Amino acid sequence: MRIKLTLMLLLSLLLNRVIGQVISGEANPCPETNYTYSFSGPSFGNYFLWSITDGQIISQNSNTVVVRWYNKVTENGKWKLRVQYETIKFDGTSGGSTYLDKDVKVNIPSRYVITGDREIPGDFRGNKTYTAQIVNSNFPAATFVWTTNTGIQTTTTTPSFNVNITDDQLKWITVAGKSSTCPQWGETFKFDIVYTPVFTGPSSICSEGIYTITSPGTITLENASGVAALTALGNNQWKVTRIGSANGVVKLRSTSNGKTFDKEILVGIVTKGNISGNGVLQLGESQTYTLNLDGNTDYNWSVSYNPNVTWTKLSATSIKLSTTGSVPMGWSENITISAQAVGNCGTASNYISKTIKFVNERDPRLD
Repeated sequence: MRIKLTLMLLLSLLLNRVIGQVISGEANPCPETNYTYSFSGPSFGNYFLWSITDGQIISQNSNTVVVRWYNKVTENGKWKLRVQYETIKFDGTSGGSTYLDKDVKVNIPSRYVITGDREIPGDFRGNKTYTAQIVNSNFPAATFVWTTNTGIQTTTTTPSFNVNITDDQLKWITVAGKSSTCPQWGETFKFDIVYTPVFTGPSSICSEGIYTITSPGTITLENASGVAALTALGNNQWKVTRIGSANGVVKLRSTSNGKTFDKEILVGIVTKGNISGNGVLQLGESQTYTLNLDGNTDYNWSVSYNPNVTWTKLSATSIKLSTTGSVPMGWSENITISAQAVGNCGTASNYISKTIKFVNERDPRLD
């Protein structure tokens, strides 16, 4: 009896697992092409249910199916065809539902992304090189097709593309790869080009200045209320005009593709920078203080009054403070140094200041 049961179990296994339980068909198909796959083996009631991952079922007839695989590498390239069927018990009745998978590797290149200069100065003229970098190295391409909005289309066997930029009309580049065994191109990747504005014009004005902007975008004048006005002249030119005797720093701004680019313009005259020097001035010593600022503008200096402090202007941007007299030991007092810019555009309405501590930390009788 035991031997009979064992033989019956083996027979059931042979019927359902060993004898022809396979899906036959192309394991390395090309994408977007029809392929026929067949399931070999018994199924109770001739029941078959087909499903596909990363593809499309075109038609099916019981144990045969026609599929078309997509041309995108997803989930690390795990394309799969599955058939669900009914097993058969040794007594000829249904043994329940199960399934069988067939994994395939479609001959399509991975998606590539383009690297290279995305932002290009609007006045640039010359060559730029762009490179296609693979996303999944298990699916390389043998050739590449490059396309631009300007009508360029070229095929390369290396993942790089050189383009000669003669104006600012190049707006995007695309790339797609192709394997050596299939005619279909893989997924196309687009790379947008942005031209950054180039400002030509003075960095400071006393009355007005003319500015030419290459690849201008939308032009505005920021921080300009009561300070300067902006006039569009056409032909990519704008005029910035000082309002009365106002002083300030404005920004000529270009907005393009959601990004802003600024040129800072000094209108009139503004005191900028900071005063460097020791923060403590000891009784009986001298210290030099300097205004750190680029330019040759002159400055009006002032030092808050103290009978023990004298100062001398060494240059347009530096002064020397000297101390004399007698004050109690441990005495201290704050002194403020201020500088005001003076130049061809007038006198600045603001000051740059530094507060220092004038102290006596030793007994002068010991000197």
